[in-house]
Amino acid sequence: MISQQTIDIVKSTAPILKKNGQQITTRMYEIMFRNHPEIREQFNMSAQANGSQPARLATAVYSYAAHIDNLPALKSMVEKIAHRHVQTHVTPEQYPIVGESLLQAMKDVLGEAATEEVMAAWTEAYQALSQVFIHREDEIYISKEGKRQLVHS
Repeated sequence: MISQQTIDIVKSTAPILKKNGQQITTRMYEIMFRNHPEIREQFNMSAQANGSQPARLATAVYSYAAHIDNLPALKSMVEKIAHRHVQTHVTPEQYPIVGESLLQAMKDVLGEAATEEVMAAWTEAYQALSQVFIHREDEIYISKEGKRQLVHS
């Protein structure tokens, strides 16, 4: 469960995420691929090069910020992303990597606007959202194969 304070703070960041979202997500992928090159193979690098993947993620992050107090509004987005994650064999262990990279990118791009309070709220919000995805992806794996596939790097 996300605290009301976190909901309020994350919602307040929606306008700046709408404006700077693609810059943040482009930076996030730079950080993630530099620090964890082993996960590059799970990504469509042409979608990285042409900016479509960072743009899609920026839209998702903005949508989450704007609707964090109305998660049912995000159901179709979560479904689409969860199914894509299953196709590309995303594991629960990779969510902290993405979260760490996203939060660092927010700090890098937002500068002074990325206060301790904002970063703490986004840390809580990201952890909650990652649990939503992990749970939904487990359900998809179970419905398809009876269990989550283990993928080791």
